[in-house]
Amino acid sequence: MPTFTIGKTKETGGIDMRTDGLSRERSTNGKGWIGRIAFSTILICFAALPSVAETIDTRFGQLEFEGGYPTAETVQKLYNELDFQRAVQAYLWALPMASYGAMADEHKRLGADAHSVLLAAKLAQPNQLILTANQDTVYLSGVLELADGPMVMELPAGLLGTLNNIWQQPLVDLGGPFSPEQNRGGRFLILPPGHDGPMPRFHYHIVRSDTDTAVFYLRGVPQTPDDIPFLVEQMKQFRQYRLSEAVDPPQTRFITSDEDTDFLTNEGFAYFETLARYINENPPRAQDMAMLGILATLGIAHGRPFEPDERMKKILTEAARVGRAMAKTIAWSPRIPSDLLYVYPGNRHWKNIFFGDPIFHTRDYMAIDQRTKYGFEAIGTAKSMVLAAPGQGSQYAGVYQDTKGAWLTGGNTYRIHLPKNVPAKDFWSLTVYDNETRSLIANTAERPVVGSVHGAKPNDDGSFDVYFGPSLPDGVPGENWVQTNPSKGWFVYLRLYGPEQRWFDKSWVPGDPELIK
Repeated sequence: MPTFTIGKTKETGGIDMRTDGLSRERSTNGKGWIGRIAFSTILICFAALPSVAETIDTRFGQLEFEGGYPTAETVQKLYNELDFQRAVQAYLWALPMASYGAMADEHKRLGADAHSVLLAAKLAQPNQLILTANQDTVYLSGVLELADGPMVMELPAGLLGTLNNIWQQPLVDLGGPFSPEQNRGGRFLILPPGHDGPMPRFHYHIVRSDTDTAVFYLRGVPQTPDDIPFLVEQMKQFRQYRLSEAVDPPQTRFITSDEDTDFLTNEGFAYFETLARYINENPPRAQDMAMLGILATLGIAHGRPFEPDERMKKILTEAARVGRAMAKTIAWSPRIPSDLLYVYPGNRHWKNIFFGDPIFHTRDYMAIDQRTKYGFEAIGTAKSMVLAAPGQGSQYAGVYQDTKGAWLTGGNTYRIHLPKNVPAKDFWSLTVYDNETRSLIANTAERPVVGSVHGAKPNDDGSFDVYFGPSLPDGVPGENWVQTNPSKGWFVYLRLYGPEQRWFDKSWVPGDPELIK
């Protein structure tokens, strides 16, 4: 049987393995054979060793590797965990799209289309579940499906709103200080992604959308209840139609409804079912490619039917539950630096709703937790809601804890003190929301808000004391009280429309909720 010889080649200095009979020994003393035989024996012994097994302990069980390769059981266990982790992160990342997609779906169910919009002539109501809507302004809202071609919007003067893509990124402010029509009214032409067709000769404010689905809302801003009927009629001057119909546009239909509605994000497995549809109905964008790649590993991809097996359905269902729990925690107890999170850091519990950019981009990255907080808690973005423009637009703050840092609960009674001269040119309000639905609180008093439009009663010095609790405290005017529900959590938004300089320079400071009993 030939033996292997190991030496260095003259040309390369590398290992030279030869068998006797095929090479001639160059050693003259014969001792080289002994070394070669011994080394060959060592190699054979190493080759005969059993493969090395490795066990890794993890929070989801033991992982087994044999000879560096995962066992079949480990492969399945790791892919289950990988798919679950990716699905949870996809839930958090896709919240803005999932939320606006659900809003678009409910609009369509109620009849909104290319020529029809919703009009809340009686203001928003608690039986209409929608994230942090107010009961101060008149709302008009709709959906544009741009895959069918460019759309035209004719906007009356004096309204305040926004047009967003399906990711809740503002395409253009409608009305207000940052709108191209400067609150004077005007005609907008909204183009679908990649549109290169002929352009009309008439003057339009051109808006290029990067998604086929776009959602908009407009608000008529009252100062007293007597303004509301006028605002409703003003909103009925709004027009919406396809560019192809511009020569003789059809009438716009205004849909008013008192029925129960649900504009909230779908939950559970339905979250991913509808997300797959929204992904399919809108073109991929460069800024989303990384997360779209993650979704593709879960079976959700543009141009591909969503057909998960039972294993994937189970994973996605659990991921939606965990994702929602994480989103809720990020919203109510965010890990955001206090100087950015709080309106009055170290002094009050009032928190900012926005953090300086309506698409949550910093110079270096996307502020993902700020985006998640907002996507879970509220809806719709606009420059006029973020940027400082004293006397114009709107500003917001939210409070969720009392003076001692305890969560607000419906069984207790609290008081919020607002110093005199609330810095709002148009109106101010304190609106209460159910912390599960993030929608207007439902109560037997049928009033979720206290504010200037709703007849809040000032103290003798011009300040306001507003009460929140299950029953009206003695001596408190009903206009200054919001009824809460025992055993349920809630939070409150302070709205300032036409915010004045004292809000921006923080010389006016509202009180935190003070526990009365």
